[in-house]
Amino acid sequence: MIFDLTKSHFPSQRYKSQTMNNFPNNKHLVSRAAFGLHHNDVDQIKKMGQKKLYKLLKDTSNYQPIEIEAYKISSQQYLEMAKAEDRKALNQFNRNHNVAIAKAWQDLMISSPHQLQEKMALFWHGHFATRIQQSIFNLEIINIFRKNAIGSFRDLLFEVSRSPAMLNFLNNQQNKKAKANENFARELMELFTLGRGNLYTEKDIKESARAFTGWSYDADGTFRENLRQHDFGEKEFLGKKGNFSGTDIINIILEQPECAHFITAKIYKYFVNETPDQKIINDLSQKFYVSDYNLMTLMDEIFLSTWFYSENNIGAKVKSPIDLIVGIRRILPMDTRDGRGLYYIERLLGQQLLQPPNVAGWPSGIDWIDSSTLLLRMKIPSVMAGYKTLDVEPKPNDDVNMGKTENKFVVNKKQNRIAIHWDSISTILDDDLFALLLPNPTEKFRKTITDFNADKSRQHLMISIMSTPEYQLC
Repeated sequence: MIFDLTKSHFPSQRYKSQTMNNFPNNKHLVSRAAFGLHHNDVDQIKKMGQKKLYKLLKDTSNYQPIEIEAYKISSQQYLEMAKAEDRKALNQFNRNHNVAIAKAWQDLMISSPHQLQEKMALFWHGHFATRIQQSIFNLEIINIFRKNAIGSFRDLLFEVSRSPAMLNFLNNQQNKKAKANENFARELMELFTLGRGNLYTEKDIKESARAFTGWSYDADGTFRENLRQHDFGEKEFLGKKGNFSGTDIINIILEQPECAHFITAKIYKYFVNETPDQKIINDLSQKFYVSDYNLMTLMDEIFLSTWFYSENNIGAKVKSPIDLIVGIRRILPMDTRDGRGLYYIERLLGQQLLQPPNVAGWPSGIDWIDSSTLLLRMKIPSVMAGYKTLDVEPKPNDDVNMGKTENKFVVNKKQNRIAIHWDSISTILDDDLFALLLPNPTEKFRKTITDFNADKSRQHLMISIMSTPEYQLC
């Protein structure tokens, strides 16, 4: 259950009658600011006002970092494994721990009351894309995303930039005064703050790379500025001169309104519509900049607006694979046992947590869909319901910027260990399944699917609706 709603949370009877027609908009809100309807909350969301619902979705009280007891070891123990000649123990620890982290985070996406926080953290996971083997560093950066998800972008940017996952991934450990490594400096502007070719030049990249020389981390992952490797010479960056450090560079970038505009435009495309409305984005970015990059301010402006609920925005986005999988798991209570079946399905669909394809992160919108992935997506609900099995291999990841190789695997009948608890959603099965599951079901579509399932159970009807192209939209 995502909400612990006591009687005091419910609006008055008079207000209830006025808000019964809010369900389409509420459903739209939870499809974007959350991961879709949870089976325990359908009745409450039908009766709730949008502002009350949004207030619950954006709640960040009682935040807790992800911690997995089975893999809690000291820095010294991890270092001992890393120093061993035989690295089998380290590799196995990293592999199993990474799977456990991904599973624990997906479980939070399903059950946590902090839905907007988790949804926004997933956005940052794709925005600040890293892909490394060291599981303890992966856990740290995921918790950085979650803690700062809807807080201060300024704080988030600094914490990510100093994290061992980012410093490792973009080679800043090798960024030294004798030979500056430009990887982090380039991606900081190109992908994280300003956008490709926007405002900065190649000279700005070279000069800022000098400022980040010496930014590194100790063996236990603690951030350290190695002053012996820092270039203390004067630099010129975005029209300013000085003996800049990495901190100075980030602060200068944040002074640029173009940074606020770039982040706002990307968030708009992720949460609202892949087709940008420049007038709205300009207005949002100005308010975001004036707020000193307060992400909650930006989220409030989006989700409390009237234009967010316009017909042009409802059902206008293609669900990412994580949105699809988590959304199915929220509406259908299920036992995933060891969870590895879902882990494989993520890989098949092209969005595996902790494994972005390259430094630019995952694709978005219609780029998630091609002829083969659409057919696979439409088969997933039946696989999760136990009606069908998979026997396919994934496409290789785009590892141009990662230097990784892909291990082939097959999802077969033995790996499909998912059981749905249909008895827990009897009231949902008796509801209007089309209205619950789809953004804009037409009468023609309703008739086609209903006629096709005329002699089948409501369970089959539900899976049939979820196995259509229309279900891929939100």
